[in-house]
Amino acid sequence: MDSEDETKPYINRKDDNIAVSNQDYESEDKCSKDEKKPEKLNMVSPLTVFRYSDWWDKFLMVLGATMAILHGAGLPIMMIVFGDMTDSFITSENMTYPENFSLFNHTSVNFSTDFFSYALLGELEDELTRYAYYYSGIGACVLFAAYIQVSFWTLAAGRQIKRIRHEFFHAVMRQEIGWFDVNDVGELNSRIVDDISKINEGIGEKIGMFFQAVATFFAGFIVGFTKGWKLTLVILAFSPVLGFSSAIWAKIISAFTNKELTAYAKAGAVAEEVLAAIQTVVAFGGQRKETERYQKDLEEAKHIGIKKVISANISIGIAFFLIYASYALAFWYGTTLILSDDYTVGNVFTVFFSILLGAFGVGSSAPSMEAFANARGAAYAIFSIIDNEPQIDSSSNAGYKLDHVKGTLEFKNVYFNYPARPDIQILKGLNLKVNCGQTVALVGGSGCGKSTTVQLIQRFYDPKEGTITIDGQDIKTLNVRYLREIIGVVNQEPVLFATTIAENIRYGREDVTMEEIEKATKEANAYDFIMKLPKKFETVVGERGAQLSGGQKQRIAIARALVRNPKILLLDEATSALDTESESVVQAALDKIRKGRTILVIAHRLSTVRNADLIAAFENGVITEQGSHDELMEQKGVYYKLVNMQTSGTEDQLQEEG
Repeated sequence: MDSEDETKPYINRKDDNIAVSNQDYESEDKCSKDEKKPEKLNMVSPLTVFRYSDWWDKFLMVLGATMAILHGAGLPIMMIVFGDMTDSFITSENMTYPENFSLFNHTSVNFSTDFFSYALLGELEDELTRYAYYYSGIGACVLFAAYIQVSFWTLAAGRQIKRIRHEFFHAVMRQEIGWFDVNDVGELNSRIVDDISKINEGIGEKIGMFFQAVATFFAGFIVGFTKGWKLTLVILAFSPVLGFSSAIWAKIISAFTNKELTAYAKAGAVAEEVLAAIQTVVAFGGQRKETERYQKDLEEAKHIGIKKVISANISIGIAFFLIYASYALAFWYGTTLILSDDYTVGNVFTVFFSILLGAFGVGSSAPSMEAFANARGAAYAIFSIIDNEPQIDSSSNAGYKLDHVKGTLEFKNVYFNYPARPDIQILKGLNLKVNCGQTVALVGGSGCGKSTTVQLIQRFYDPKEGTITIDGQDIKTLNVRYLREIIGVVNQEPVLFATTIAENIRYGREDVTMEEIEKATKEANAYDFIMKLPKKFETVVGERGAQLSGGQKQRIAIARALVRNPKILLLDEATSALDTESESVVQAALDKIRKGRTILVIAHRLSTVRNADLIAAFENGVITEQGSHDELMEQKGVYYKLVNMQTSGTEDQLQEEG
């Protein structure tokens, strides 16, 4: 079909990936000849991830981080209480009776011994009660701090993610059509789901857990140096190696995760494409083929995931080997310090468990660092799209608005080629003038530039050279939204949304009244069949209008274009996909709405454009002839050949049927 051939240029998807821009993806053939270029891991800066936080979010994050620090410091502080309690047990166990205790007479010995034992037990009970209060107080503080930590970070992340989703979707909606030619729509959908979820995970409670782990690390070592600096220094001998291994681990995991995201995005694009065209897939028995295609992309993600898991497990094994080796050294040296009377058992336990908690704090921070690194990588792709300034911005308020539109269109020496295939020139000096109120038909073979002409009028693209004017005003100087509001479009394949008939028509103009909707449907010959439906205008049309016939969908699309009351109406193969009966009804509707409008018609069925005021014949990107039907038939040029081909084809078909 002509419109599809021209509006969907070939795209080499292997060379095109929005997940991580500036990466070099080589084709299989090129890989066999040249060495692969090293891939660059792109991330935003740590602070840029939070670019969509407002002052309230910052307050929540600061308070959440403060509570995370208190939460993390709770366990090392509890080790101080634990060490003192251990010393109190040992002290009470080693207590002896006074030296003069044997001077008591034998009748009172039993009584005095029992009394002294009860006194010791009472004192120990008081101390244990005091330590129980300490533990309870620390536990209550940790409970409160942990709740504030998790809830505030989660709340702040949710608020930011809402803004990111809105900005991302808005940014995608404002891009020019040429941008979509070189960016896979299915992959964009995967990004808005997967990548934004990665950002949400990376800037939410995982950040709070990171602050908690860092606080545990510092608090543990502060307690360790305070209670026993000699033992702490010995344990610290392993820290540089442990820290170096953790850093390498985080970098390796981040690199593999980024590649894994890209692979899953490709697989997601395949799945979305197949599901969107499931009827075609089933009709041609392509289930197995599409399953294998999806499986192929998943295989790539699987291999990357295996490498990621192996690398992670090796790194974790090395890290824990170093940790346990430091524990063995700590127990040996701690025993030596106890025997030399420099340390008490409580000091050794306090130092050991504090350093233990601090070391585990470093280990537990790795998943948070990984999640944050993933968020930075995902944010690079998302923010790159958000920051991409479209060449044709439909949301901009800039541009001129005409006081009165007559509808005169003119192309002056227009040259154009699609962004996705810049080497192939579609229009090669197009010149055409359409006076206000005229109906002009564009005819020609596939790929000659007819649909491209219609797209340029809507300013989906800008010409490389030349100008397009409406009432003498260059459309580049007009406000883009205003330009499209004065133009009505009916395409070959009408696109309806899974909502009611009224809402689909209202999509043409938001403030349209029900009376205007009914008027438009009458002009489009759609009112009668709508009123026969059980819910009339509130009937849900289904996915892509699946509950309606082709002719019904086309007439609703015409009504949607008419509610704008456009001065310029573009009909791109509006009847070519319909059966004869539906075509006659739709064609009657189109004939009814021509009065007072400038209409540009693209048609393959030349019988539908014989009554046009002007027929322009395209060949190789230029108009080679124009005039009425009779005039062009006399010239015996391009139009004459097209008519003869269709006429002879129709006659042959009738003879075969006869």
